Amino acid sequence: MDYLTLFSPHNLALLSDWLEETGELYTNIEWPHSGGSGDAYFIHSMSDFKSLISQQTWSEIDITVFHHLQYSLRGAANEELLKQALDLIPDGEWYTIFALDDLFPSPPALGSGSSHEEFRSEFADILGKTIRIGQNPFDIRDFDYFFPLTDEVFEVHMLRSNQFAVVKNQDFYAPFAQNPEKYQSLIDLWQQ
Repeated sequence: MDYLTLFSPHNLALLSDWLEETGELYTNIEWPHSGGSGDAYFIHSMSDFKSLISQQTWSEIDITVFHHLQYSLRGAANEELLKQALDLIPDGEWYTIFALDDLFPSPPALGSGSSHEEFRSEFADILGKTIRIGQNPFDIRDFDYFFPLTDEVFEVHMLRSNQFAVVKNQDFYAPFAQNPEKYQSLIDLWQQ
């Protein structure tokens, strides 16, 4: 399955501008009807994004790319960051800790759990490391919550029923329409 074709030049321009603005794209990939959960990646280049998408082989896919930084609490694992994290994440809600310098493809999380007790224990094991902490946006919100939020996320779903159907939450990006030549090298990269 060539999922690269799911992305129009408008989509690529949008994602490229988001990446330029924030320095990373938090990208969640789900495989419907696969019997498992999805994976999330911190993408730092459109080349890495292309690599991620081209590696997908399951017959159905849900791709969600977040505009704004996720896991925004970042820094050296010290007492100050621990206090900020405990204030940010309510006890009893899921959290995840990642190494900040993890590049695509990201290795597994340094820790995750759903209590402050677990968090303190895992945090003690990574003191001094540079990390990012937060909650998976899908643990905070229902998957369908994001679809209409075109300034917050880009979503594309390719689902199989009697035939394949592709659904996107947006497919027009005014800056691309006004200046397509600005994005030509990106389009060339995607088509190589």
